[in-house]
Amino acid sequence: MSNNYLFLFSLFILILSCNSYQKPSESCLPENLDKASKMKFTQYLIQGKILYNNNCTHCHQNSGKGFRKLYPSLISSTALMDNIGPAACLVKYGTIHSQKNSNISIPMPAKTELNNLEIAEILTYIGNSWGNRTGFISVKKVATSLVNCTTH
Repeated sequence: MSNNYLFLFSLFILILSCNSYQKPSESCLPENLDKASKMKFTQYLIQGKILYNNNCTHCHQNSGKGFRKLYPSLISSTALMDNIGPAACLVKYGTIHSQKNSNISIPMPAKTELNNLEIAEILTYIGNSWGNRTGFISVKKVATSLVNCTTH
């Protein structure tokens, strides 16, 4: 019985933590997950939002829209949606130069202090906010991606 209350409390926190810029009909939580997976996904989203607010909002904003051409939008970002590996490398090691075919003038700073779990939580939050739907990003996927980084 207490697990049900914990789940309901976590779900309530998730609903509160969902970005207010999303349409009310959109849900942050995929429906095809079992109970344990929903709990883990919820934890990643909540912690990811906290980490995003502490590490990312000053450039990418609470809305994920970024700031004009200085900081790219994370909404429907092909860099994030197509392959999570480079996104993990980008969070951990930042950028050395601007992206191709972009007018970005300020490189992204490295966040080397973040561990693999924190990066997975941030990417899970970003990947499932503002209409993005990448699903759950595991610590294992982040660890594998970081081994293959060429930016450091």
